[in-house]
Amino acid sequence: MRTILVTGGAGFIGSNFVLEWLSEADHAVVNLDKLTYAGNIQNLEGVADDPRHVFAHGD
Repeated sequence: MRTILVTGGAGFIGSNFVLEWLSEADHAVVNLDKLTYAGNIQNLEGVADDPRHVFAHGD
């Protein structure tokens, strides 16, 4: 299985990309976000229990 890295994945565009990607592909996602003014972890609630999604809080 392949894994992709998404930076800024808790923001509006990034989170929608992650949600769409996981709904259509079988690849895992490592999601890196600093969670500043634009990042919101609640945008990713739909994949909170998905083992293909790994969230990393960082810069």
